[in-house]
Amino acid sequence: MAESAAGTAQLATGAVSSSAATRPDSPRDTGGKPNPKKPKKQMDAQAGGGISHVHMEPSVLVVGSINVDLYQKLSSAAEVTISGKRIGMSSVKGMTLPASSFVAQPAVAEQLKAHGLESEAGSAEALVLQLEGPFEQKTGGKGANAAAAAGQTFRCELVCNFGRESEASNKALLADLKEFGNVNTSRSQTVDGPTGTAYILLFEDFDNAILLLGGANQAWAPEPLHAGLQVAISECVAVMLQREVPEHVNREVANAARKCGKPVIMDVGGTDAPVDVELLPHITMIAPNETELTFISGVATSVAGRPSLSLVRQAVSSLKARFSAAGNSDVEVLVTLGGMGAVHFASAWACGSDTAHETRVGTFPLGTPDGKPKDTTGAGDCFRGSFIAALYGRGNSVAAALTWAAAAASLSVEVEGAMPSMPTEKAIEARLLATPMKQFDEVA
Repeated sequence: MAESAAGTAQLATGAVSSSAATRPDSPRDTGGKPNPKKPKKQMDAQAGGGISHVHMEPSVLVVGSINVDLYQKLSSAAEVTISGKRIGMSSVKGMTLPASSFVAQPAVAEQLKAHGLESEAGSAEALVLQLEGPFEQKTGGKGANAAAAAGQTFRCELVCNFGRESEASNKALLADLKEFGNVNTSRSQTVDGPTGTAYILLFEDFDNAILLLGGANQAWAPEPLHAGLQVAISECVAVMLQREVPEHVNREVANAARKCGKPVIMDVGGTDAPVDVELLPHITMIAPNETELTFISGVATSVAGRPSLSLVRQAVSSLKARFSAAGNSDVEVLVTLGGMGAVHFASAWACGSDTAHETRVGTFPLGTPDGKPKDTTGAGDCFRGSFIAALYGRGNSVAAALTWAAAAASLSVEVEGAMPSMPTEKAIEARLLATPMKQFDEVA
């Protein structure tokens, strides 16, 4: 019978089933009750240029992206304006895509061609830069968002690249990393060029499409394991990766982490490309949403626009087969399903009928006046960062960590913006104690 995290906040604040998994890399699980955090060492958030000699307390390590977020709310027509031409965005709803993938998306490419806006090879970012405003500037990036969330729950270090041309924006990013999670960035680097940029296009139903301009996120050295990063890997409790940085960075970091015995968690967001086969042997847990799961497994996961648990299981089975073929039969899969909840498939999960090694979690009702989200940007990052910090940092069971993450994500969608929406530990605890969780809904 599947372990369920739905229906009670006791999973995160009290007792859980004795069969709940614990982490060999983490402090001993305390029956689902969050282990109290050790006091955070006060760390000035700054791009430290790869400081390597300062010993840090064990923390979740995020290696990845940081972005200047430019928000625009779309009308009911769901269109943007590029060089004076209206381009429909419905075909990329729910996706996070680099500029090159956006302009190549079939429905978008057809519209661009009709308006004479085809991009030549290498000019996709220049075309996306022709997006017309107005925009509201905020802070984000999949790496930075996950780091802020993890820092609110435990401790977190972010190793990323800042762009030297974006001095003012960098100050805002560093200030928010300090305020939201007290994230240590002392071993990050500053490189030539601008900091990464993300266009966050908000639909009327609060879903979004995200278009990425790589900037400093894509400017990693061919040999990315500088001394500071190597020390950070050796000191952490877990490494979180995502795909808004070059694949060689993820490969090198994942390989180094596994050599140190550290778990590696891969968020597959940031591109629609297949997962690098060289990464497969090194990943402990892969964490897609239902759309990303389709990209990486080749199996559709929705019926009439709604995720189907039976199809999700088929996709996970296909994905795990790919990992097994690469010599990694123990990979775990965490699938976030928006308003349905999330499902964790343990390393021992074998096939679509194996519910004994699934853990499902539902969702929490929102505290907004109309019960609807204000902004879903960063909600998945919040869920994953909170889950990994609770699981590996606090040593909670999978069920307890899922419940904690569900509460955190529900709070994040009540606030506009990505990084600033990552909730505090006290806010998460209050939601767990005050708000009954809705059961996971697998009907589709």
